[in-house]
Amino acid sequence: MIYKFNSYQIDSNNFSIQNEGIAIEIEPRVFDLIVYLIEHQEKLVTRDELFKNVWQGRNVLDATLSNHIKTARSILGDDGQTQHTIKTIHGRGYQFVANLRETSLGDGEQNIKSKNNYKYFALIVLVIFSSLLAFIYINPDKGQTPKIAILPFTNSKPDPQSDYFSFAVADQIIGDLTYLQNITVRSSAQIRRYISSNIDPITAGKELGVDFILTGNYLKIDDQTRVNMELIEVSSNELIWRSEQIKFQDLSAFELQDIVAQRVIDKLKVEFSTSEIQRIKKDIPESPLAYEYYLRSLAYPYTTEGNNLAIQMLGKSQELDSQYAPTYVQLGDRIRRYRQFSLKTNLFQNLPFQKAEEYYLKALQINSDLLSALSYLAMFYTETNQIDKAIELAKKMLEINPKHANTHFTLGYIYRYVGMVDAAIDEMEKAVRSDPHNPKYRSLIGTYSGNSNFHKALKMTELYDTSPFTLGWKGLLNRRLGNSEKALEYFDQTIKLDKNGLWANVATVFKSYINGDTKTGLIAVEKLAEAAQNDGETLYYLSSYYGLLGDKVNCIMNLKKAIDAGYFNYSFMVTNSYFDSVRNESEFKKLLKLAQTKHLDFKEMYF
Repeated sequence: MIYKFNSYQIDSNNFSIQNEGIAIEIEPRVFDLIVYLIEHQEKLVTRDELFKNVWQGRNVLDATLSNHIKTARSILGDDGQTQHTIKTIHGRGYQFVANLRETSLGDGEQNIKSKNNYKYFALIVLVIFSSLLAFIYINPDKGQTPKIAILPFTNSKPDPQSDYFSFAVADQIIGDLTYLQNITVRSSAQIRRYISSNIDPITAGKELGVDFILTGNYLKIDDQTRVNMELIEVSSNELIWRSEQIKFQDLSAFELQDIVAQRVIDKLKVEFSTSEIQRIKKDIPESPLAYEYYLRSLAYPYTTEGNNLAIQMLGKSQELDSQYAPTYVQLGDRIRRYRQFSLKTNLFQNLPFQKAEEYYLKALQINSDLLSALSYLAMFYTETNQIDKAIELAKKMLEINPKHANTHFTLGYIYRYVGMVDAAIDEMEKAVRSDPHNPKYRSLIGTYSGNSNFHKALKMTELYDTSPFTLGWKGLLNRRLGNSEKALEYFDQTIKLDKNGLWANVATVFKSYINGDTKTGLIAVEKLAEAAQNDGETLYYLSSYYGLLGDKVNCIMNLKKAIDAGYFNYSFMVTNSYFDSVRNESEFKKLLKLAQTKHLDFKEMYF
């Protein structure tokens, strides 16, 4: 059998491995290990299973297996940190996770098979979506908006050509549900971690804070696909609905789509508006590999390295399919984040900030109602002093789905920039209540802090995984609350975890301030200034750090830049103690007056 993935080709019959057509020397046991993981990629392979089948039951040390895994990763361009080819499930074993293509079939047969799989995928999504909505609307949740999580489906007969449907089906249903006003659905990024997980649905439901969990499995036999689904109520652990087994033939897939869609409209027209139906689009890419790259990008965290890796995955997805709108949304967001929050210099650092806008607009050209594109573009306009454009996009989001968490967060983000603090907190809190563990909404921590709600902000850091962001904020908030020793502990942890990243420099600023080492603190601020772009809020924070350390000239200069860039949160500026060193400066007073005027003008126009 010949296996292809990324730039590699493995011939298990001839015991050869090539990278971009160049043969690679490899130890026989390492080769056997790689092939065994590939042949069992549908499941987690335990260490004991590897000892039994690769080493034929010989008495081998754990370190030997670890070293062979390390060598295999090195040969395949992988490592223990990125794990894009061989994934470690700590305490359990390993799994081959690269997108794989077996080539025992001819190329023509392979292409036909891939196209047919998309027919399966499209109809699976439509049928599941129809059944789920029918149940929800026929059985309303006692007047409450139900919170639902769609877990990755299980492939009952693992097959490299259809295994990725597991997450793809869930991702597509989630995307469709975001257009509906009477359902709250957890984001794809949050359920991504449950792929290949044996976690109990109730446990997952409690982790995600939802009322219902939808699980399912699918089985493909010849030209027929069978789908089963279950809807479970988390609080009672009760199976409240199980679908009848859905069967359909490949050749009738696209014909059946219209029939099933019309059935949904007929059943749900009282509760489900025509405009909502029309906005549900099937963003299914032409290339399975393009979709796989897109899915992989979602899993990377919002860190410098995470954004870097995600951008690479999305670039590959775009090359394979130029008409898949969500790829452009993710590209724009990751580039915007990388340019704003990264101190490293590489290929992506040289991309113009406006490239993000180009990607968002491209996504909206493909799908004008794509909520994620509208949200990110609104944020981009907010950050580039185009508040009027941002407000117009937010209004469109409200028209599409006024109950969607991202709609409220986007409004809150805009309001924070212009100093409507109470409104910003209200909107952001709605988003967090609806989707409490979504890392996108964690900037409410900064909103609380700017409004001196330090205890609330500190409590909110517990909603998210440990990261430079959460550790850094814990340090900042403890310092604000007078717990300097605790703050120093968190700053040390941040510096150790983030090394020379943005948050490491922020932590160094405040650690130096606490220790009375102004010189070291200013060096760290200068590093932050080198990476600062035209985003007003970033410049505002930079200005406040200069103020804290007593550099009046740079404090005032960057505050002026922040206001000119569209950040005029007068409430934050007038109460921020970091500006105490310049409080009596005439230029600072002028800038404060300018921010107040801009804030009041916005308030008069929109409130």
